[in-house]
Amino acid sequence: MVKSYKAHSFIEGVRFSCVSAIKENKVKLFVTLIFVMISIFTGVFIAIKSNNACTLGNLQEINLTDFYTGFVASSSAFFARSLSLVVNVVLLTVLSFSPFLFPLAEVLFVYRGYLFGLNFTLVFIFYGFGAIVTNIIIILPLQLFTLFVLMMYYIIFQRINCNCRKFGGTDCNRFLFFLCGLVILILLNLVETLLLCILNGTVILVI
Repeated sequence: MVKSYKAHSFIEGVRFSCVSAIKENKVKLFVTLIFVMISIFTGVFIAIKSNNACTLGNLQEINLTDFYTGFVASSSAFFARSLSLVVNVVLLTVLSFSPFLFPLAEVLFVYRGYLFGLNFTLVFIFYGFGAIVTNIIIILPLQLFTLFVLMMYYIIFQRINCNCRKFGGTDCNRFLFFLCGLVILILLNLVETLLLCILNGTVILVI
């Protein structure tokens, strides 16, 4: 009963933190969204402009041949993407301890946005309109939601750290929030992998 109450209290705390963080960081969120959108369109533009196999193979983190051999649809890609998410969460956790490190967090969001725009476009270039289901139904919403979760994680964790400095760290539950954010991101990764396997998707983004 006590564990159930603590879990409910933690979930309510996260929900309250989300709402409060959005209200208190409207400008930061707006600026971040603007930069992310610009970076996404930049990735799309570069992918289209460099529309040849040799150049495209050097533009991404995955070698061009991996798309054709099916590596990116394997469990190895799932774990590689999971590792990428863990690194992202750890970096954002460290950056959230000081508001002056916000520009560095912004760089991370912009970079992920750029990679998303680039890889999203590459799927169409490599596979044509046959990849429209994979791209629009699976990759687009899940990757954008993953990016949004990372942004919210950073903003909420920054708020938690601020409250801890002001009111003490006894009830901060930072470790629980870290695990919560990580679990949500890994679950999104798992859902994307399973959907692509079910629908015979040939590409899984590793960003």
